[in-house]
Amino acid sequence: MKNVKSQISLAVVCAILGFLLSYQFRILNKQDIDLENFDRTDIVAEIENLKDQREELQSENNSLSEKLKGYEEAAASVDAATKAIKNELDNTRLIVGSEDVVGEGIVLHLTPQSSVFNTDTTYLTDIELVYVINELNFAGAEAISVNDKRVSLQTGIKSSSNNSYILINDEKISPKDRITIKAIGNKTNLYSALTFTGALDFNALVYYDKKYEKVDEIVIYKNTKTPSYKFLTPAS
Repeated sequence: MKNVKSQISLAVVCAILGFLLSYQFRILNKQDIDLENFDRTDIVAEIENLKDQREELQSENNSLSEKLKGYEEAAASVDAATKAIKNELDNTRLIVGSEDVVGEGIVLHLTPQSSVFNTDTTYLTDIELVYVINELNFAGAEAISVNDKRVSLQTGIKSSSNNSYILINDEKISPKDRITIKAIGNKTNLYSALTFTGALDFNALVYYDKKYEKVDEIVIYKNTKTPSYKFLTPAS
């Protein structure tokens, strides 16, 4: 009976804190500015205000996350069943990208070639970026980031209509600047996948200088966008 109560308590605490985390991220992601009603000075001030709010909410979110972990650790010390639940939660966080992770792997830098010497330069699009990520996944990558933006199960990658930027997790990166891709996994396998003859001679990738690094310890930061599941339910 004691075991059941501890498991129920853990579930209630996780549900409450999970709701708070989700609510705060919705606030972070849905702040809008009515630009038509502000002059330049007001807009700058509003942007700075929103930045401060975002940092404050992010700090509160980190605090809630630490409290949740503390409750889980305390509950896990009660019995083996609750400890198993805690391990499943930890593994789930790794899979969905809601935890910072570290491990060996590779770092790939893609730098656009100077247009001074090559007037026919074509810039990277979502097609090439998804291609590189797929190559890394196929080689066994366990975590990937692009310009420190975590690629998770729900990550969408899409070029703008004029290809002036690429959206990753609703955040912009410029194909005209250097792009850094990090991947955690067997560094030898990942390196071989990218350096194989012709592996990255694909469309716009030929217009980029490529630098590969095997790294013993790479840190890939968590995804700050909360996963949402409106239509997904367990199959009976």
